Amino acid sequence: MSNTSTISVTGWVIALALYASAAIAADEVNVGPAGVALHGYDPVSYFDPGRPVQGSKSLSAGHDGAVYFFSTRDNLRKFIREPGKYTPAYGGWCSYGVRVGRKFDADPNAWVIESGKLYLQLDLGTQKVWDKDRLKNIEIADRLWPSILSTPAEIRGK
Repeated sequence: MSNTSTISVTGWVIALALYASAAIAADEVNVGPAGVALHGYDPVSYFDPGRPVQGSKSLSAGHDGAVYFFSTRDNLRKFIREPGKYTPAYGGWCSYGVRVGRKFDADPNAWVIESGKLYLQLDLGTQKVWDKDRLKNIEIADRLWPSILSTPAEIRGK
């Protein structure tokens, strides 16, 4: 095999490996087809002003394989300084789903902040179930999350 062929094959192997790792990472974080997390909502807005606000494509930042949109430049700056503070628990998947060992899409309007962390739910009904024993549910979901982190999502819902 010539050097050119070796380089070409090596290039394809590397490209395939990167593609495969990106595909796996895509299910670690709940993103839509364009790689956008939180259905385009601003993750900082949940903390300040304390409600979900739709972000703008013109104010965006990438983190852990996802693109996040922001409603203000100040929120974008806050996120860039401390992304882990604002990204949702369990990659943005439904927290109750994680608690039962599954990955479901989450409604950005079904949420709660507990101990400084953003938790999303499938819908408002699921949030009511989650809230009945929130701390126990978080404890169980925290324990299960590492075992389902890289498994495919059940429902993409996008």
